[in-house]
Amino acid sequence: MATIANSLLYSPRSASIFLHNDSISSPYIFSRPILSTKTRLSCLKLQANDRFRIQEIHCSEEYDKGLQISHQKLVIAQFSASHYIHNSKIEQFMEEQCRLSNEIKFLYITANDSEKIKQLCRREKIDKIPYFVFYKKKVKINEVAGFQRKRLVEDILYYKDDHLTSSVVQLKCKDDFEKLIKDRKFDHRIVIINVCKNRCTPCAKIYPSVVKLASQMAGKAMFARMNVDENDWCMEMLRGVTDIRKVPAFLFFGNGELQGTFVGSSMSGLIKELVRLQSEQRDSALRKELGVPFTNRKQTEPTDKTFVGNRPTDPPKPIIVGR
Repeated sequence: MATIANSLLYSPRSASIFLHNDSISSPYIFSRPILSTKTRLSCLKLQANDRFRIQEIHCSEEYDKGLQISHQKLVIAQFSASHYIHNSKIEQFMEEQCRLSNEIKFLYITANDSEKIKQLCRREKIDKIPYFVFYKKKVKINEVAGFQRKRLVEDILYYKDDHLTSSVVQLKCKDDFEKLIKDRKFDHRIVIINVCKNRCTPCAKIYPSVVKLASQMAGKAMFARMNVDENDWCMEMLRGVTDIRKVPAFLFFGNGELQGTFVGSSMSGLIKELVRLQSEQRDSALRKELGVPFTNRKQTEPTDKTFVGNRPTDPPKPIIVGR
């Protein structure tokens, strides 16, 4: 990447130094030529089939209005430069995401377009391109420097609220939580609640796997998610049922009661704990049916060593939730 102040010193041929991830080697083939800013955005709007889904921004007022009228949608402001050689790849990426979900809106800002745009960049403290800023309800919730395709896909899935297609229930208030636990109290299905927060890289990294697991276990287990940054009651609830103070965290409920917990972004560890609890649940049901007394086994808490260390194979360290 390079600073905007120096971006005009680079020729389009050298603009590839702004890209700092491996998305260029991805299997996607980008054959569309780079167009002028005006023509390029016209094509984007037509292909997205909604002229408001990818909006070109020319000043701070348009930027603020774009955030204000987006309501519950996830808004991603994408800052680039007119000469940036990988603009076409970013544009195709935006088109793909708009086709995949109606819950996303993009604000497209060409950082060296005019003095008004430069003022916007200074106000938002944008000094590198490309740069992606995530908003929800006009609140900045995430930032990604560089066109990191895999990271962006994970973050979009993590931050958007797509109730129609997601296999994970989004808990927005205390009533949602209490209703979920009550409704699943007698159907013998484990409820797994993923506790997360904004700007949490481990949370976003494991979430795609959680969504996939929830889809595979539909009918056998219920997955839900709650964000401690979006729900004041969440921390109060956590203090009432467990001593967990780190995220990502997973709470396992069965028969209306907390049965176990798991902390960290290790998917294998999460599945292992889920299988153990399901086995105990089946064992308990069988013993109850046969009239045999059941003694709870000692639960094994995940050790800190799973999340400590700087080796490439180690999962990301969990984020400490503010008290």
